[in-house]
Amino acid sequence: MNKIYFFLLAILLSIQAEASNYPEVLFENSLMPKSYYYSQSSFAGNSWINHMNGHLPVVDSVFFTPGNSLMLNYISGNEGEWKSVIHYSSDYGHLPKNNDLLIFKIFVSSATTKTELPNIQLAQGENISEEVKIQSFIKNYQDNAWLSVEIPLKGIGNLDNQAPISSIIFKQGTNMDGKEHRLFIDQIEFLPTKTPDMKLTGKAVLSSVEAHERHVDIMWQLPLTPSIRYIKIYRSEDNQNFVPVAVRPISFNKYTDFVPRTNVSYYYKIAWVDYQYRESPFSEIKTAETKLAGDEDLLNSIEKSHIAYFTNETEFNSGMHKISPLVSDASISVKGTGIGILAQVIGVERKFIPRQLLLDRLKKIVKFLGRATTYHGAFPELLNGRSGKPIMTDSCEIAANIESTAYLMQGLLVARNYFDKESADESELRDAISSLWNGVDWTKFVKEGNGYHLYSVWSPACSFTKSAPIGGYNGSLIAYLLAIASPSHAITPASYKLGFKQPLKYVGPAIGRLSTSVSDTLLFGKNGEKPELYNRESFMIDSTYYGIRLVAGSVQTSLIEQQLPFLAINPRSPIDSTVNYFDNQCDLSMIYYRAALDSGEQFVSITNLLWPYVGKDSAFVNRFNPSAAIATYPYTPTIAMEALKNYYRNLGSFLWTEYGFRDEFNFKDNWVSGNFDPIHQGIVPIMLENARTGLIWNLFMKDPDIKLLVEKIQ
Repeated sequence: MNKIYFFLLAILLSIQAEASNYPEVLFENSLMPKSYYYSQSSFAGNSWINHMNGHLPVVDSVFFTPGNSLMLNYISGNEGEWKSVIHYSSDYGHLPKNNDLLIFKIFVSSATTKTELPNIQLAQGENISEEVKIQSFIKNYQDNAWLSVEIPLKGIGNLDNQAPISSIIFKQGTNMDGKEHRLFIDQIEFLPTKTPDMKLTGKAVLSSVEAHERHVDIMWQLPLTPSIRYIKIYRSEDNQNFVPVAVRPISFNKYTDFVPRTNVSYYYKIAWVDYQYRESPFSEIKTAETKLAGDEDLLNSIEKSHIAYFTNETEFNSGMHKISPLVSDASISVKGTGIGILAQVIGVERKFIPRQLLLDRLKKIVKFLGRATTYHGAFPELLNGRSGKPIMTDSCEIAANIESTAYLMQGLLVARNYFDKESADESELRDAISSLWNGVDWTKFVKEGNGYHLYSVWSPACSFTKSAPIGGYNGSLIAYLLAIASPSHAITPASYKLGFKQPLKYVGPAIGRLSTSVSDTLLFGKNGEKPELYNRESFMIDSTYYGIRLVAGSVQTSLIEQQLPFLAINPRSPIDSTVNYFDNQCDLSMIYYRAALDSGEQFVSITNLLWPYVGKDSAFVNRFNPSAAIATYPYTPTIAMEALKNYYRNLGSFLWTEYGFRDEFNFKDNWVSGNFDPIHQGIVPIMLENARTGLIWNLFMKDPDIKLLVEKIQ
């Protein structure tokens, strides 16, 4: 994608804070390419600000650090007002410290005097700080040059030191001249007043470069030098004229460069960058030659990058999947860990990662889980990776999550079958997994007297008060199947038909309501609590869409949610005599594809067909999820492969990262997500590999406890 097209799209990419304890980058991206978090702009009266669908434009031709900046183009009128809010990337924000500096770079490219610059404020949720004049914090002001703005937080009035900063607001200043001004903003960050100042004299070390069809993976070795702040990557096509293409925080040891062309030799070198943005001597130059990839090589590249998300995003103490890039945040996801185990098993089988590395990581995981907080052997969704205690805000939410536990157990059972050697290490791992698996009492997540439905959570303080029955054509299938397959605490096999296949939707308190149909509504009483009313929804729909018969599932929900049941359960297995799950998945995938064709949203001037839509009403939502289309590869391989090539070759310049494809994007709203979701990152390699070799399906279905499952249900 060329610069002009990128500018017209004004794609605004989410930013993640640097993964270090301190200092912390505010709006610096840790992914590809560098950009800024979601911004919102507005104006009134005779003031004006240039925006695209309410967002500041992203410019890739002017930047302080590669490869882009935000353009702030405004007119300050005496009878109007403008402002633009740039939101912090992390949900937690930045907790200010007394010695912090807010630092950012500006480049003034218009006839703008110092007094005509905007003011800023900091937002902490609903609390807004006093205004600060940028002009007061610039020395040696000049235009057409990058200037550093350094504002001590302790000098900003009405700033609460106990509340995190959620956004920075650029707004109209006091000089309302009515002239047009244009400046660029880059590298917004928080730093302490004093930072390491030792000059970087040693050469940077570039370990390797690995060429793929349209991207090159650049790896380095980082010394323990406190003065290093960033890694700066340079690229050349002639080995003489190098241009900077990216910066990376020190938490990264890799950068993925999506290159303009294939069948070309690219040359790379890197430099360390200190806190004053001084660069070290360059590394040695390494060459990467991109070549057009065949389908198998392309699939390998896609799998490898998506698996890297799980190998890199690991909390160091527990070995579990961490949910934040900040080292100081030890929150881990139980469900994400289960999905990550499946992906990493594929990584070992494909020789992307060493077998011993995953074995050691799994031993760490099961050891951690063995001392973590559980309720009836089941785990909360979020745990503290240091202490193993649940992360919740109120006593009722301190609860075990049965679906998250099921995804974890699914991953562990696959690992138990994969690490099958008679070595002491692998035998020890299998025993530890079996202990965790046997320890889950699935029966405690079924209400007494209503013994067919599993409930989402159980709390020692509030029992089922904040729980809901699970079921339906979605990811809850694995919870039911594992609960029935349990060798120690199994629920009745009838729960598959009378629980999973009879999903319930909450209506409200039963007091004052009358059931109009005994067969369609169910009344649930809780011990000593008010009864509640649920509607029994249909599992089997037997409808026709675009000439395709659909037996089960829904076209009004997320396609990816309906793919989750079959990460490890082989849809070809005879679980249900009334539903051929494999055929149904084929039909469901084709219906979503036909819906995209029918919508006419093909963006033919930009790319090929985009699908599937994301949202409850899939026919009218313009947000796309690359993973959902690619994950249909076992069911509709031709169109899934077309989607994969389209997202990679035509849209890869803003969709492709070190961790594979970005989560979601929306052309009409000029938006692409900078976040990653373990479900979306994991489902791609898992379903690609299931289609290619059946690896995960085979490992799961050969488990002795799972082999008995079909007999139990039937």
